[in-house]
Amino acid sequence: MNEQFQALPIDHQHAIVAYPLVFMHDASITTDQWLRFVRRRCRGSSPETGLIAIRDRRGVIHALFSYRIDNDMRVRKRLSIGDLIVAHLPGSRIDDAVSNVIAEVSAQYGCQIVTIEQPFATRHARHAGCPTAEALRHHRRVN
Repeated sequence: MNEQFQALPIDHQHAIVAYPLVFMHDASITTDQWLRFVRRRCRGSSPETGLIAIRDRRGVIHALFSYRIDNDMRVRKRLSIGDLIVAHLPGSRIDDAVSNVIAEVSAQYGCQIVTIEQPFATRHARHAGCPTAEALRHHRRVN
């Protein structure tokens, strides 16, 4: 990935380390709700769904997303990204790190398409764009 960040697959054993980021994003999500979500997401042994956190060298989680592999209407493999939470800090390269991890997961499963859900849009929200999604688009054009 890079020297500053590394990907960490999240399962029920590692779920608690990602909870502070989840809580900062939405304080109404309790620890029990988060752990239940992770258990449901990680139920079964299918490698085609999962959660990935991105942490720095100190072990601090800066981003989190869920993923699933499915097919689009043309039967192309698609990597669907959801529940994306990114802590944007000045000077941080977290958006590039997230887009790199997403590209790696996409390549690992042979996906031709990547979709990112926009879960936090409201009818009053401006369409300013998502810096992480923009970084992913730029990464796809460069490679």
